[in-house]
Amino acid sequence: MRALITGARMFFAVDQIRKLGDAGHEVFAADTFRAAPGRHSRDVTHRRLVPPPASEPLAFVAAVAELVHDESIDLVLPQFEEVFYLARHRNVLEGLTECFFGEFDVMARLHDKASFCAFMDELGLPIAPSITATTDAELADAVASFDRYFARPVYSRGGVELLTNTGPLAGDVDLAAVHPTDDNPWVVQPFIEGTDVCSFSVVHHGRVTGHATYEHPKTIEHTGGIEFLSIEAPETLEAARRIAEATGYHGQISFDYLRDADGTYWMVECNVRPTAGTLLLTSEEFDDALAGRRPDAIVAPPGRYHQISVALLRDMVHNWREIPRDVHDLFSAPDVYAEDHDPRPLLYAMLSYGHVHQYRKALGTGKHSRKDIMAAQFFDIAWNGEPIP
Repeated sequence: MRALITGARMFFAVDQIRKLGDAGHEVFAADTFRAAPGRHSRDVTHRRLVPPPASEPLAFVAAVAELVHDESIDLVLPQFEEVFYLARHRNVLEGLTECFFGEFDVMARLHDKASFCAFMDELGLPIAPSITATTDAELADAVASFDRYFARPVYSRGGVELLTNTGPLAGDVDLAAVHPTDDNPWVVQPFIEGTDVCSFSVVHHGRVTGHATYEHPKTIEHTGGIEFLSIEAPETLEAARRIAEATGYHGQISFDYLRDADGTYWMVECNVRPTAGTLLLTSEEFDDALAGRRPDAIVAPPGRYHQISVALLRDMVHNWREIPRDVHDLFSAPDVYAEDHDPRPLLYAMLSYGHVHQYRKALGTGKHSRKDIMAAQFFDIAWNGEPIP
């Protein structure tokens, strides 16, 4: 099989590239900048630079279609929100290749946090009550409705924008600095005390064929996880199945949850793409899930553990008290980027921090914060609900 990975910058893209290579497939990788780590894996046979979909959607889709046609690609596996631009122009690719991603309208409903909350309520899955605010006054009223609250833009990712009065991120974003609009609504919910849990699933036309659930033993400043430990949680598999069946979903999909003290898994949000859970399936398991070979879902067993070494190294620089733990963790689990037979993605993961400077230049800011780094990974391939031509 000839597979095309788009969004090759993502760390889980590196993992999927290697898994496909291990399974004997020919892998092609595309992204908008040269240093994208996945483009430099030894398992990639062809690399392509493509236009940024966020600013040049038609040129991006045309470039992917040209690659699919010229290289006889059998399967397209988007890794991030470039998937929305491909899904909007699915007709350009269908007939040329298998599009392993959902229908645009289905994905848009799951991606929007307000419509996601409403949908989970319809399905009877645990979801905290929510209020959508489109003005400053509505936001002020919404946060006043809850003693403890947390709020996010309906289109957000990576914990970059979280408004809350509770927990370690309380006050990180000032209420006075948030200005919701019709084009940029915010969702406000009561704060739920609990443990962050995530899941990743491979789905074939409404049937879950592969699944992993995991926690983050360590995060970057209480937001993005940099260590990933698989756990046993049949509740997340059941939730993924119900959503997949209700939507007829096809492709890769991920969910975030909060597990409270009673063991309830509260739905938080959906990513219509892979996430770190792919690390917790073996190459054989992932390949079988991708092909839908087994009658039952392949579920990652508890206890599998991976980490992101470059993030741990950065944590040592910024949090010297964490150095002993970070050093221990650095040598206690497989790294996402570094493999003996494939060292270049680790080098390019460090070089790709130059992408942050492109982002800062685009914004006209000199800031260099965690949020800067997180947002820089996404700014040219994200989709925030804008009309796609």
